[in-house]
Amino acid sequence: MEIGKHVDIGEVIDNHRMGRVAWTVLGICFAATLSDGYALLSASIAAPGIVKEFGLRRAAISPIFSMPLIGMLIGSLINGYLGDRYGRKRGLIFALTIVGVSSLGCAFATSLPQLIWVRFLMGFGVGSLLPHVTAMMSEFMPSKVRGTFTTYAFMGITMGGVVAGILGAKYFTGDWRGVFALGGAVPLLVLPVAAFFLPESLKYLALRPERWNELRYWLRRVDSSVYVAPDTVFELHEPSAKVSTWAIFAGGLAAVTPALWLGFACIMLVNFFINSWIVLILHDMGFSESAAAGIASVYHMGGICGGLLMGVALDVLGPVALSLFAVFGCLAAGAIAIPGLPQVVTSLLVGSVGLSVLGTQVGMSALSGLIYPTAARSKGAGYAQSVGRLGAISGPMLAGWLLSGSRDLLGLFLVPIIPLSIAAASFFAITRLLARSATAPNSLTELASSAASPRRESRAWQ
Repeated sequence: MEIGKHVDIGEVIDNHRMGRVAWTVLGICFAATLSDGYALLSASIAAPGIVKEFGLRRAAISPIFSMPLIGMLIGSLINGYLGDRYGRKRGLIFALTIVGVSSLGCAFATSLPQLIWVRFLMGFGVGSLLPHVTAMMSEFMPSKVRGTFTTYAFMGITMGGVVAGILGAKYFTGDWRGVFALGGAVPLLVLPVAAFFLPESLKYLALRPERWNELRYWLRRVDSSVYVAPDTVFELHEPSAKVSTWAIFAGGLAAVTPALWLGFACIMLVNFFINSWIVLILHDMGFSESAAAGIASVYHMGGICGGLLMGVALDVLGPVALSLFAVFGCLAAGAIAIPGLPQVVTSLLVGSVGLSVLGTQVGMSALSGLIYPTAARSKGAGYAQSVGRLGAISGPMLAGWLLSGSRDLLGLFLVPIIPLSIAAASFFAITRLLARSATAPNSLTELASSAASPRRESRAWQ
């Protein structure tokens, strides 16, 4: 099949079939996010050993959990620009290198301050990687499967938590340096695969005429039936409307946006509250390091189930599904605080909390991309994610402060009930606000349809 002399590369990407190249991009991006998920949870698995070796109080290691989150904020801001300037592939390779080297650096740290600052660097690498994964998936997947496969790529983060918990329980009991060493090896193994097999973004290449020969090569790899003439001119027709930040507060959004921000902050606070400290708390409650790490992996297993279930629940119930998931998390977290529960019951309850929290996190990310009109959609979703990061940073700090003066370890599992309840109320408020609109969606599918229609958008928020 011969394509024309003037080609809109965006249209080609939207309509091509999932071939070997697209599957390769998905696989490498999944492996990259898996290495990130492992790196983020590794400190929780290593925490008991760190406390023991350095003779620390539990609360003293709080910065080990919070500094990577600050690094993620900075990394995501800086490397979004670098990816646009130097390419998605180079940005992803750079980020993988930082994550790998810094994780290995944690394994050789000889003091707590060293460990804290190397963890900050690791967070910078994680924050640098995620925007490039988003860009590669958005700029390589066909439009009909783009949302689904982008979700699958980011489920690597949750899977990385599962792998960290299982390996920590089976092979690294008491060996906290080994936990970090493996966390460095994984991204460094992914690195050469990405360097040799990952293509550069086709849209990025289309904007650079000096690299059009490379673009022609990859187009033939994407679809072997395509013939690209030597004199083909590549174009990229995409809207670039500039919108004021105040557009995300226009009309009915004046109430929806703050409610969404509050929900994001509360859910991410709970996630990192639990994700950072759960192994140490369970260990102090009497579980062995191996058992505590195994239970922590169940939290992420529950998150995988929650992400899959949330997609169905949103389509059937609409945004109120987020409230129901959050309420379920309140019940499960409260049940963990019952004294004397067997390990299997504790594991099931921790998995239920993971289903609730991580499932809600996936659902609110999808919701944030759909409730805003087209021109303000990127700003609306981006600001919600940024506010959520503030909640993520405060989660480990809150846990550390509570641990410094608390002797009721079981009672710590009651703490997430408060932010989960606030999140449930926020998502219910959003559901009610959307219901007041004449075009209110009853499912995620209808919400996506209404968000894609300028006519319906204008009615919804005027």
